[in-house]
Amino acid sequence: MKKRINYFLLAGTILLSACSTDLEVIGNYKETLVVYGLLDQSQPKQYVKINKAFLGEGNAFSYAQIKDSVQFVNSLNVALNRIKNGLIIHTDTLYPDNTIPKDPGTFYWPDQGNAIYSFVSTGGNALITDSEYKLIIKNKETGTEVTAKTSLITDAVISSPPNNNSPVGFVIPTNSGYNFHVNWTTGKNARIYQLLIRFNYIDSTSTGNVPHSLDWYFPEQTTTGIDGGEQMLVEFRGQDFLHFIGTHIIDDSNVLRRIPGNVDFLLISAADELHTYMEVNKPSTGIIQEKPIFTNITNGLGIFSARFNKTPLSKPLKPSTSNSSATLDSISGGQYTCTLRFLNNINGTGSWTGCH
Repeated sequence: MKKRINYFLLAGTILLSACSTDLEVIGNYKETLVVYGLLDQSQPKQYVKINKAFLGEGNAFSYAQIKDSVQFVNSLNVALNRIKNGLIIHTDTLYPDNTIPKDPGTFYWPDQGNAIYSFVSTGGNALITDSEYKLIIKNKETGTEVTAKTSLITDAVISSPPNNNSPVGFVIPTNSGYNFHVNWTTGKNARIYQLLIRFNYIDSTSTGNVPHSLDWYFPEQTTTGIDGGEQMLVEFRGQDFLHFIGTHIIDDSNVLRRIPGNVDFLLISAADELHTYMEVNKPSTGIIQEKPIFTNITNGLGIFSARFNKTPLSKPLKPSTSNSSATLDSISGGQYTCTLRFLNNINGTGSWTGCH
């Protein structure tokens, strides 16, 4: 059915005309696939989410709760071709995957078995960075075909701190203004990077030990190109590390002591298309709220791109007996963290310095 809206022009109290303009808000149905997929060779399984766009008369929120309105039920064939030098080297078939739960909300949620497709990307199905990948989605009932292409991101190289078992120190006794550096060389096809520093620790209670981790995210950085080989840097005051711990871990009376563990350095990167998609969809801050539509899906909407989670570089903290670092002593008895019951040794045999 077509919905009509009639506009009438009135001048004062006299009807000058009774002509109407018909505006067709809802036209003939057009099948539209909405696709979201990010390939990441660091992960053992790859996922692609596929929904259908819908429009109908009446309450749109009611339509959104109907499975057939938002999902293609048992009608899609999904494949991923690995292409090198213009030739298809390998093809992976993606199958419906109902292992990822969806929280209740506006859209149909009890199951996503007809919305999420996946394949295991290990062994002979592993993703290879020297190739391009083409996603092909076909509706076997209507013949509609949707495609998209992306290249993978190659691994970045962290040069500082060094990739070995040497411990790191964030606090230098003789330098209260010490700045810590994380340096890396960018990989190919990466457009943005974000550094994450993860502090691992253990809460010791009367019922046992409970492992925890605290994540410190740094602002995103954009590369000048996607050929790789660029030098990037994150720099921060060593005291900021202690301040972050002190403001994000609560003083819990049930914790008898806390044992500091390793610090992990993680790099997360995203490809050019994903960067553009994120930029276009950022919240509007100006008067003009309308946003342009960006998609790299042929005959559909959405985004198919790549990201890469680098294997964490895990480093122990320098022992407090070292003249080159007072990090563990500062975590145990420093002004930001002295109430948190951290021991001043990583092996659990130290003591809690406390506040002075």
